[in-house]
Amino acid sequence: MGEVAVDLPSFNELLDLLRIRLRDADALNVSQLHIFRELMRDEAESDLIADGWHWEAFEELELLGHLDPASHRALGGDAYGRLSADGREHLRTIDNHS
Repeated sequence: MGEVAVDLPSFNELLDLLRIRLRDADALNVSQLHIFRELMRDEAESDLIADGWHWEAFEELELLGHLDPASHRALGGDAYGRLSADGREHLRTIDNHS
């Protein structure tokens, strides 16, 4: 039998998905820091992201200024955060170009 090619999402596509989920979680509770591992649970269970992905995503979003200053990484490989104004602006830009 032939193998079926599966298109895996790129790091940037997964990062945009995390931004969207952070935005949605912020809309429900803006005062809470959201757990990256919980927001991306389905992708982890589908082996689309590795164990260290949450920290890499945090570092990238922090570097871009897309995380609120209260956001942080925790022991055990998880990250907690919410979007900054720049992160929300980035999503509006993506939405306008879709």
